[in-house]
Amino acid sequence: MPGFNHTTENMKTKTLLGFFLLSVMAFCVSACQDDAEIILFSGSELVDETGTCTNTVSSTVLYLNGWEAENIGIANGKGGYSAQSSDETIVTATVIDNRLWLSSHGKKGKVTVTVTDKDGNYVTLPVTVSYGVLTFMCVDQPEFQVSRPSEDMLSLDSESELQEKVNVAMAPYSFINKGDICILRPDDVYHLSEEGTGGKFIYKTEDEQILVEGTYQIEWASLGGKQKKAFVFTYIDKNNVEQQHTFFNFSPYLGTQSSTRERGPITTAWLEEVSDSPYLEGVLPADRTVVYWVDTVIPSLSAEDL
Repeated sequence: MPGFNHTTENMKTKTLLGFFLLSVMAFCVSACQDDAEIILFSGSELVDETGTCTNTVSSTVLYLNGWEAENIGIANGKGGYSAQSSDETIVTATVIDNRLWLSSHGKKGKVTVTVTDKDGNYVTLPVTVSYGVLTFMCVDQPEFQVSRPSEDMLSLDSESELQEKVNVAMAPYSFINKGDICILRPDDVYHLSEEGTGGKFIYKTEDEQILVEGTYQIEWASLGGKQKKAFVFTYIDKNNVEQQHTFFNFSPYLGTQSSTRERGPITTAWLEEVSDSPYLEGVLPADRTVVYWVDTVIPSLSAEDL
């Protein structure tokens, strides 16, 4: 029987282990650096962290209300890139300086863009074209909050007896329920809350029953005696009478398109001052204010259903 050579076996084990580790490392690197694999990416350059591309793009959305075009980086492959859209009436695609340029043409739909290099390697990119919308869902039953005007705009009042009287008096006013949904379709997704901007809105129940449709506008209005930016909602009710509600929202994430597109879900409160409601006549002291407080959650900017 031949003797068992520990040295030889250890060397074999180390060699096999080393080969295995090198193979794993090569696989990890090739996941981001394989020259034959065309990679699409966002931003100005491909971000490669430990063999993993962190800013690759596998699909994208163009919005017909302010985000009608986009350009995406192309990496790897063999160069000489070209691009073709499956439906050029919806999206056209061109390649300029290793960037894929996508342009929509005012029509909703879905297309597939194929990017090919000079050797015939290719990658496909699903593209959705629609309107960008913000969908708010009421997460709690709205409340009426008694407050006092202060330097910080409003200070909630802890006077429970007055609060209870206000709750009873304003019960007929309450028109928002937990689970209700409000969808805003801004005229321009780049300017979500700038003065003078606006758009359309749909208000519906959790089971998709549409209650109200109308328009909204960003204007300055008074809250607690101070001028603040507000969303003014206007619609025609079932009695063919124009109605208007002015809600304040102070979430910083509604300020710009980019932050809202990339972040979410966001919890945010909407406040409507209702101190002048006829329901509060004889109930509310002159030095008090009442706001209708609605807590909502909003995901990132999304595409309207096709």
